[in-house]
Amino acid sequence: MKDNYFKSAFILGGTSTIAKSICIKLAENGCKKFHLVSRDPAANKQLVEKLRIFYKSEVTEEKNDLLLNNSLINNFKPKVDFYDIYLIAPGLIGNNNLANSNSKEALKISSINYTGIIPWLIEIMTENRIKYKGSLWVLSSVASDRGRPSNYHYGASKAALSIFCEGLLLRCVNKPFSVRIIKAGYITSPMTDAAPKFLCTSPNRVASILLKNPYKRGIEYLPWWWNLIMIAVRKLPSYLAAKL
Repeated sequence: MKDNYFKSAFILGGTSTIAKSICIKLAENGCKKFHLVSRDPAANKQLVEKLRIFYKSEVTEEKNDLLLNNSLINNFKPKVDFYDIYLIAPGLIGNNNLANSNSKEALKISSINYTGIIPWLIEIMTENRIKYKGSLWVLSSVASDRGRPSNYHYGASKAALSIFCEGLLLRCVNKPFSVRIIKAGYITSPMTDAAPKFLCTSPNRVASILLKNPYKRGIEYLPWWWNLIMIAVRKLPSYLAAKL
C-alpha cells in the first residue's frame, strides 16, 4: 500500500468504463472504501464483487438519476461525506441530430454532462472540505474546446462543466484540496465505437496515467498528445471546422 494514495473514493457515474478502471487502479494502490453513485447500480455488480472479494474493500452504492434530480423545483440536495477523492464521471454523447430539433434530447445531454452534476459539486466543494487534503477529478472532454456540427450539444455541456470546474480549481489555489479537470480524448468504450481506433486509448491506460500523480492540479489532456491535436483544431478556419 502506498501512503500517498487515496484510502477512500466517491464516484459519481460509477458505471462508466473509465470510472470502473479508475476504481480498480485505486484499489490496487490501497483504496479500501468506495461509494458508487449511478443510475443503474446493477450494472456495477461485477465491479463491486471484485472490489469486495479480491481487494477486501468496503463498497456502498447509491442509485441516482441525473435527469430527475437536477431541477430547481424539487430542490435536490445530495448528501456527500468526507472522502479522499471525488471522481465525477457521468457522460452522454446523445443524439446530436435529434437534439437539433428536439429540446428534450438537448436538455437530456445537458443534464447528464453538466446541470445534473452541479448539486453534487456544490456539496463536495464545501469550505469545510477544501481546507483539508483531498482531490476532485472531473472527466470533461476534448470536445469542449471547440463547437463542431457533429456534436456541439455534447461539447457545449462539457465546456460548461470545464469552465465551472476551472472556477473551483482557482478557488483552491491556496488550499490543500486539489482540482483536476481531465480533458480526455477518445477512450475505448461503447460511446466511442464510431471513433478512429488509432485515436482511442484504453481506460486502463488513462487510469494508470492519472494514478502516477494522484494529487496533480489543473487542466490535463489525456493522452498528452490530444493537447496538440486540439491546438490545431481550435485554429482551423470556420470553413474547415464545419467539416468536423
